[in-house]
Amino acid sequence: MMLKYEIKIEGKNNPLPVVTFEDERFDLAATFLLAEARNFGSAIVDALEEVTSGKKQTGSFAGNVFSLEITPGMTTICDDISGKECAIETAALQEVAEEYVAAYEKL
Repeated sequence: MMLKYEIKIEGKNNPLPVVTFEDERFDLAATFLLAEARNFGSAIVDALEEVTSGKKQTGSFAGNVFSLEITPGMTTICDDISGKECAIETAALQEVAEEYVAAYEKL
């Protein structure tokens, strides 16, 4: 599955990268990146990479509001406050997360 998305820099005084997915089912993934990748970007990418590279069978990540349950095929993003969940292909999430972190680091 090819995930279609774009990353734009939004905000004048406090600019941040914002991900917009073509498929609204992944809006929670965009919110996850906005909320957690600023503080934990490299930890998120590392957790995903450990599973996609085969170093680990499964993985997890816990941030301030969101958590991830990572498997080689799919990752479940959970909003720990609302209980909302979103499943997304692990390799696709890793790609978006890497691009998001790179965009954030450029600011």
